[in-house]
Amino acid sequence: MVAMEPTLQQVNHGMTDTGVKRCARCVMPENYPGIAFDAEGVCNFCRYFETHWGSWVASEKEKARSEAKLRGIFDAAKQKGKPYDALIGISGGKDSSYCLYLCRKVYGLKVLTFTMHNGFLPDAAKHRIQKLVEAFDVPHFYHRDPLVLELARVFMRKTGNFCAPCELATFNLSAIIAREYDIPLIVLGSSSRTDGSPPKVLNPWDPAYFAKVLKDEPYQERLRCSLFARNYLVRAGLARVFGRRRIVILPDYVEWDEEKIAELFEQDFGIQFDEEHSDCIASGVADYLYRRKCKGSGRKVMKYSVLIRGGKMSREEALERLGENDGDSPTLNLDRFIELMGMTRDEFNEASERSPGSYMRGLPRFYNALRRRVRRQV
Repeated sequence: MVAMEPTLQQVNHGMTDTGVKRCARCVMPENYPGIAFDAEGVCNFCRYFETHWGSWVASEKEKARSEAKLRGIFDAAKQKGKPYDALIGISGGKDSSYCLYLCRKVYGLKVLTFTMHNGFLPDAAKHRIQKLVEAFDVPHFYHRDPLVLELARVFMRKTGNFCAPCELATFNLSAIIAREYDIPLIVLGSSSRTDGSPPKVLNPWDPAYFAKVLKDEPYQERLRCSLFARNYLVRAGLARVFGRRRIVILPDYVEWDEEKIAELFEQDFGIQFDEEHSDCIASGVADYLYRRKCKGSGRKVMKYSVLIRGGKMSREEALERLGENDGDSPTLNLDRFIELMGMTRDEFNEASERSPGSYMRGLPRFYNALRRRVRRQV
């Protein structure tokens, strides 16, 4: 029997059919790339999470030790006496906003903030960023390079994924700013404990992969004068080894309850967040592309599964939400996205069938494995 592709409606709802087998603990389906079930029907993603985060989730003592370690990291940064203790990239989303709140209000760090404007930043996110900067009294600047959007077009056409240039540019920019201002800490809010991310093979952004995709493209001269000129991923690693700079993933150390975070910002600062990833007008398109390649499983399936593992949602609640018709649509901002990409609808549909896989040999495969290890992902 020939396997049929999921229909558009089925892709929208994050399910290929009502009878699909799912993990007995979370809601990851059997047709998700790289999934495997053990004799108890529990998926390898849950088992991996249990190994790396199980004791942290279950033990208040472990959480206390983790938070004490974080305080030690922050105290050491303060003792260096630099103009800024930490650098935070803020997007107007919940995670980066909460990073800023913790660093300023809870731990009393001197913080410099920036925003990478990739061409997809909505006005609502800019408004939240302005309110954050004022509420926490921090210096802030935007960086916008048209090359990032140009390269997004190239990556979309060749790999069916347009996120890599922005991901790498944001990381490189943070490394450059931290070096230029001699800032000891780069603080991030994206953790494998709290985020439902697509398979890394569908969203690589390391320098080797980046170079392979652009090998035959006419951008080499401009790249040499851009954020992409050097391998800042390796430089950041060396800075960490020699004690000059450290990347701190905050959710790895402290409790991270998104509902409580949203309530905090609304009540104390008058800031309301939209749905997840609303800080990028192309997020709906990105999710649609991932669902196409993950047999219908989008960010909601991944996110709900992470929440279940962390004790923030029941499996029953997740299944109920997945079964609801919530109006989720792959056409969300699609016309605007296609306009920014300079594509026709047919060209978009053709590109959406492509995958980064053919550019993932050699060094990109090594970087991808290292990235998963650092972020504690299966």
